[in-house]
Amino acid sequence: MDIDRFFALGPAAPFEVHEVFTDRQVPLAAFRDRCLAQASRSWTPTELMDFQRPAENLLTFIGLGGAGKSTLLRQAARLAATGQLAGLPSRGATAQINFADPDALGFEAVLLRIRAAVGSLGRSWPAFDLALALYWERKHPGENLVTFLRRHDAAGAAAARVADQVANTVDQMAGGFGLVGLGYQLLKLVGQKATQNNRVKHLIREFPPFEALINETDPDRMLGYLPVLLARDLEAHRRREPTLVLCLLDTFEHVQVLPPERGGLEDLVSRLVYLMPNVLFLASSRRHLTWHDPIRATALVYGGPQRWPGLRAPDQADTSTPSGDQLALEGFDDPQADEYLRSRLTREGRPAIPQQLRRRIIEGSVGSPHYLELSASLYEQIAARGQTPEEELFGLPFPELVVRLMRDLDVVDRDLLRAAAVLQAFDPDTLAAALPGVRRRRIEDFLHRALVLSDDTSWPAYRLHESLRQAVNACDDHTPDGWTPKERQQAAMRAVGHLAESALTEHRGQSTAGGHRATAATYLPRAVSAFLLSFQAAVEHRILPPDLGQLAYVLYELGQWQVLLGLPAIPSDAAGELIRLRETARISADTNLEARVRLAQLRALPRKEGDPYAAYGEVVRGNLAFSCGELDGAERAFTAVVDEAEPLGSEAQLGLIGLALRTSRFTAPLLAVSPALEPRIAQSGSADALGHLELHNARFQRATEHFGRALQHAREARSTLWTARATRHLALTHMWLEPDTAADFLTEARDLNSRLGDTIGLAQCDVADALVHAHRGRWDRAEQLLDRARAGHAVAGVTFDLLPIEAIETLVLLGQRKLPDARNTARSLAAAAHADRPLGPPVWTAITELWTAPDHHVAFASIDWIEPETARQRWQAPLDRLLARDRRGE
Repeated sequence: MDIDRFFALGPAAPFEVHEVFTDRQVPLAAFRDRCLAQASRSWTPTELMDFQRPAENLLTFIGLGGAGKSTLLRQAARLAATGQLAGLPSRGATAQINFADPDALGFEAVLLRIRAAVGSLGRSWPAFDLALALYWERKHPGENLVTFLRRHDAAGAAAARVADQVANTVDQMAGGFGLVGLGYQLLKLVGQKATQNNRVKHLIREFPPFEALINETDPDRMLGYLPVLLARDLEAHRRREPTLVLCLLDTFEHVQVLPPERGGLEDLVSRLVYLMPNVLFLASSRRHLTWHDPIRATALVYGGPQRWPGLRAPDQADTSTPSGDQLALEGFDDPQADEYLRSRLTREGRPAIPQQLRRRIIEGSVGSPHYLELSASLYEQIAARGQTPEEELFGLPFPELVVRLMRDLDVVDRDLLRAAAVLQAFDPDTLAAALPGVRRRRIEDFLHRALVLSDDTSWPAYRLHESLRQAVNACDDHTPDGWTPKERQQAAMRAVGHLAESALTEHRGQSTAGGHRATAATYLPRAVSAFLLSFQAAVEHRILPPDLGQLAYVLYELGQWQVLLGLPAIPSDAAGELIRLRETARISADTNLEARVRLAQLRALPRKEGDPYAAYGEVVRGNLAFSCGELDGAERAFTAVVDEAEPLGSEAQLGLIGLALRTSRFTAPLLAVSPALEPRIAQSGSADALGHLELHNARFQRATEHFGRALQHAREARSTLWTARATRHLALTHMWLEPDTAADFLTEARDLNSRLGDTIGLAQCDVADALVHAHRGRWDRAEQLLDRARAGHAVAGVTFDLLPIEAIETLVLLGQRKLPDARNTARSLAAAAHADRPLGPPVWTAITELWTAPDHHVAFASIDWIEPETARQRWQAPLDRLLARDRRGE
C-alpha cells in the first residue's frame, strides 16, 4: 500500500490500492518497434549533417484530455528503463519535459534538462559542453554556468555531474583556466588557446557544425542548433556501448498555442527533434503536429513533407495504426475498462468494486481512463470511511462525477481542491495564500491525494489534471457550498499575488522567507513561471492582477524577450486592460522594429481610466520616447509613474534622472539618486546614473566606481542589458585619462552590445576606441572610428547622444594641433543647440568651448556643476593628457 494511504487508513484498510496500466497494445507495439530501430541504428558525422533526411525518431500520441496520453508516455519509459522490452540495450537515459510546467516554455531550460538526463552515459561531452559554455558567456555574461547548473536543476546528483563535466571540458580544451574562475576569458580563448587545442582541432575537422557554432556571436542563433553537437557527443558514447535515449515531450499542446514563428518555441523543439536523430522522442498532445504541412513549414527551419513524412493528417491516413508518427489514443473498450477497475482496488486479492457497480462506471466513462481513475478514487474515499458506496453515486456524466467527488470530500478538502484548480500549477504556499484560514497540516495532507500530480523539478511543483481542473471550476456551482464567481476571483487574486511576490522579491529589495536574497538561478525561472501562470489566470478568471505589469517589466529587464513575444493570443472579449498589456509586452520586446515604429504602435493602443497596467505602459512609452528624442513625452510618461512601487517606480525615477542629464542639471538628480535603490536591477540603474553625473563633471575616479558597481549588480541580477551598458560606460570613462584600461573593456563591451543588437551601444564603443587610438597617435584610425560611429547613429536614427561624437572629434582635432577645425566642430555643437536641435547635453558645448576658446566663460559658467570651483581644471586635464603625448615622445 502507498505509505500515505497506509497512515490514512491504517493496517486494517478494507482494500488494497494498485497502480494499474492496461490496454494500449497498439501504441506500445509501435513504441517497441521504434526503440528497436533506434537502438540498432548508428549515425556517422556525415549522416548527422544531412539536413534534408526524413525524420524517423518521433512518435506522437494524440487524444482528448483524460485519454491517458501522459500515463502512456510514463509507462513506455518505464518499460524501456526496467528492461521489459526484449531486445533493447540495458543502458539508457530518459529526459522528461512537461510543457504544462511554465519553466519548460523556454528552450534553454529544455536543452539543459536533456543534457542533465544523458550526463550519466559518459564523462565527456566535448563539442556540446564547450559550445554551451560559449553560448552561456554570450547570453548571460557574468553569470557562472557551473554555479547555475549546480543550483538550478532539482535533479541533485545529475546537476552536480553535469556541472563537473562542463567545467572539466572547458578546462581541458580552453587552456587550463577552468570555468569556475574563467569569467569573460573563455570568449577570448576561442580564437587563441582553445582553437589551438588538439581536441578542438579534431572536432573542427571531424564535425564542421562545431566550428560554425563556436564562431557564431549571436547566442540566440546558436541556441537552436546546439542539439546537433549533443547528438554528435551522444553518438560517440553509443559507438562504444549500445544505448537507448528517450525524451518525453508531454502536453505539447501548450507549445502549439504559442504564436507560430521562426525562433518560437515550436520551431526550436522541431529543430531539437530533427537534429538529434539518435534520440527517440515521444510526444503527447491534444492537437496533431503539422510540421509536415507546407504552409506551417514556412515558420520552421526544418519543416515540410520531405523531412516529416510520418506526420500524416487524419484525412490522409489511418493514424490509429502504427504506420505513422501520430497515433490516436481512443478510450478503453468495456473489457479493458473492467480489467482496470478490477485491478485498481482489491480486497484479499479479489476486486473490491462489485460487478454491478463496475458496469455502471464503465457505461458512464465512455472509455475515458481519467473517468475510471476518478470513479475509483471516489469509491476508495467512501469505503475508507467504512461506508458502503451506493450505486447511484456512480456512472454519472463526467461533470456530475466531479460534483459527486467534491461533495464527498469534507469542507476543507473541497476548498483545497477549488484553490488548486484556480491555477495551472500550485505549491503549499499558493494554497495557503488562496485559503489563509486553512492549517498547513491539511494542505500537506491534500498534496498527497492521488488526484494531485507532482513534479519536483519545476516551480510550482503541483498541478491537477487539466480536465479535472476545468471541471472543478465549471461544476462548482452544483456543490452544496460552491464558491461564487466572486469568491473564485478573490482566491485567484490571492494566489497570483503570492506568486508575484515570490518572483518580485529580488526586484523590490526584500528578503526571502529564509532571510537571504534569492539567487539568480532561483528568481529568474520564478519570474517566468509567475508571469505566465498569472497571465493565464487573468484570462481564465477575468481578473486583473495588479502586479502583472511589474512582472512583464522584470522579464524585459532580465532579457526574457522571447517569453513576452510568445504570449498566446487571448479571446477578443477579454478585458481591454489585459489585451493592452499583452500588446505592450510584445511591442516592448520586438527589437526588430525601430523605436519610432514601436512607439507609434503603443500610442495607437486605446487607453482607459483606472487601467492597473497603465504604469507599465507609461514606462515602456517613456523609454521609447527617450530613445527617439521626444523628451517632453518621455518626461510626461516618467512623471506619471515615478511614485509607483518598484521596479516600475525606480525605472521612472531613473528615466527622469536621464532627462536631467540631457539638460545638464547635475545637482538636483544627484540628490535624487543618492539613496541607493535596493533591488539589484535598480541598483545597476542608480549606479549608472551616478556614474554619468560624475563623468559629465570630469570626476572620473568616482564615475569608475559607480559604473563598476553597476556592472557588479547587473551580473548578480543576470541582466544582459545592464551588463552591456555598464561595460561600455567603463570604457567611456577610462578613455579620458587611462586609454589602456579603456581598451581592455572595449573587447567585452563590443561583444555584449553586438549580441543585443544595440547599434547605439556599438557606436559608443567606437567613440571610446577613437580616443584610445588618438592617445596612441593613430589619428587616421581614430577618425575612421568616429565616422563609423556617425554611421551607426544614422542607422539607428539617433540625433542626440549623452556623449556627442562632435565632442570627441574636437578633442582629437586638438590633439593633432588642428585648432581651426576643432573650433568649427565646437561651434557646430553650439549652433545645433541654438537651433533647438541639440546633438548632446549643454555641458558639451561648454567643455568644447573651454578647449577651443579658453578665454570665453559664459557657456561654462551656465552649467550646474558639481564642485564648480574646480570644474574648469578637471575638464582641462583630458586635453593636457592628450597634448602631453607628443612631449613624452609617444
